[in-house]
Amino acid sequence: MNTQDRKTAVITMKRHRWLWTLLGVAGGFLFLWSVVFKIIVRIAARFGYATPCPISFAWLLDNPIRRRYTRPVLDRVGIQPGDVVLELGSGTGVFTVAAAQRIGPRGRMVAVDIQPEMIKRVEQRVRAAGLANVETRAADAYHLPAADESVDRAFLISVLEEIPDPIRALAELRRVLKPDGVLSITAEFLDPDYWFPAETIRQLNVAGFTLVERFGNLWCYTLNFRKAERQLESTRQGETLVRNRQNGAYDEHPDRVEVVTPAWTAAPA
Repeated sequence: MNTQDRKTAVITMKRHRWLWTLLGVAGGFLFLWSVVFKIIVRIAARFGYATPCPISFAWLLDNPIRRRYTRPVLDRVGIQPGDVVLELGSGTGVFTVAAAQRIGPRGRMVAVDIQPEMIKRVEQRVRAAGLANVETRAADAYHLPAADESVDRAFLISVLEEIPDPIRALAELRRVLKPDGVLSITAEFLDPDYWFPAETIRQLNVAGFTLVERFGNLWCYTLNFRKAERQLESTRQGETLVRNRQNGAYDEHPDRVEVVTPAWTAAPA
């Protein structure tokens, strides 16, 4: 091997060494972010320290990777022209503007975030896009600015896991959704608060929702839910009983005690 060949070999070895070093650093960071940090976040959440993404990390919400799948995620949500749509945890509005454009001028988009600083970012995006069908509200997940059964679709993207009391938040979402409304939950693996699909489904089932559609994979999945039929029927029965009592349709034997079991909970014959 001549001198020139030796120099070339040394340069090649150095390049390979730098490449492996960079790969090692990137791999270590990915492991730290996707495993170690997630464990820390889960432990903190158990002690009630679940918090939304701070405004200082807003750049994590608005990056080229995330913007790349804005369209497919909103396709999964199934937004239709004229819908009333609520986005809980809008962040900087990465998905808000695109969703508002889909519903058109006949629809209404309500963007909700607990942080006023985030809402200001959303408002800037909305003004820049020239949209007039977007309402922005700074509010928490337990007091949504919407009337009962007034929302066609509500969606959360990497938000549910950050709420300290998700069941309470889901009950509030259930309140504002129309009887045939859809609640869409999307989770991103890079989010430190990430829940696996089975965890999300379990939480939604407890809160009275039924899974109707499933999209994506562990890297980024979307689950669409509707109100559970059994609970809807139970609610209707209760409303009918109240109306009957208000109309004076009382039992002719007021001292009789009757136990009524809803059809869906009765044991099979």
